[in-house]
Amino acid sequence: MTMQMKAEPEWLRATAKGNVVQVDREAEVIRGYIVAQEGPFKSEGRGEFDKPALREIVKLMRASPNGLKSRFTHPDMTSDGLGRFLGRIKNPRLDKISTRESEGGRRDDEITVVRADLHLDPASHTSPSGDLGTYVMDLAESDPDAMSSSLVLKSDKQYRLDNRGRPQLDDDGVELPPLWHPTQLHASDVVDTGDAVDGILSVSLDAEGLPDSAVRQGAKILDRVFAGQDREVIEARLDAWKERYLTRRFGEPEPEYESARDAEKARIRRRLAASDGAEPEESWCNGNCPTLGTECRECDESKAAGQ
Repeated sequence: MTMQMKAEPEWLRATAKGNVVQVDREAEVIRGYIVAQEGPFKSEGRGEFDKPALREIVKLMRASPNGLKSRFTHPDMTSDGLGRFLGRIKNPRLDKISTRESEGGRRDDEITVVRADLHLDPASHTSPSGDLGTYVMDLAESDPDAMSSSLVLKSDKQYRLDNRGRPQLDDDGVELPPLWHPTQLHASDVVDTGDAVDGILSVSLDAEGLPDSAVRQGAKILDRVFAGQDREVIEARLDAWKERYLTRRFGEPEPEYESARDAEKARIRRRLAASDGAEPEESWCNGNCPTLGTECRECDESKAAGQ
């Protein structure tokens, strides 16, 4: 089976922004932020949550007795997220909100959302990055639109086709995005901005996953391919693969010549080879060519033509 780096990561991300219902400092709970939101994501054509998808998110969240974990920003290649643990997301439920054209502006239509409560862990106040718990509560009260919640999940995609098997189009003739059907939830992280909703506390979805998703997925593939091999072997094989990949994609690199004369020799040889499909031979010349140091067939042909 051919291995291929996926265009999209295994774990996807859905980010949400919206109005906080309540910051309960005594209980250390941020109540009512939006985990996911009905409708298409902001990245055009990427995907969409419908009501059944939202109900499935609620079901999956309720199946986790301890709640869904939450971290301060997504982990990356230098951090696995342990030092940024905030707490657990609990009490998921469906709700209705008025959608917004942009931050601060509203329109009248209502959409369905998944709300939940972030229960901050005492350790969030003593993390290696500082008092993250207090910071998140302060920001949720002072400027909730400055933060987003991002749902990390696995999801099946349903591409919408008409009765002839062609992609369905909207009123403007644009292909409808696929419907996402969540199958597994991993975390709901607090992040800066999102892609699929309106405010922390409505959903914006980014199917490209974690910020360094391509690097992370590539590293996982290499870990499997080179399991148990030492550094020198991995380095040699990666260097060889890199050269093959670049040659396949961009063609053979231009050789480096020590002088302009060497480059001109190579140019003439390529021209002769292209003229009849044969490899140029030294025997084509008899010694007087100012470039090759021999009189090549190109010179003979030029003389015959009176050039």
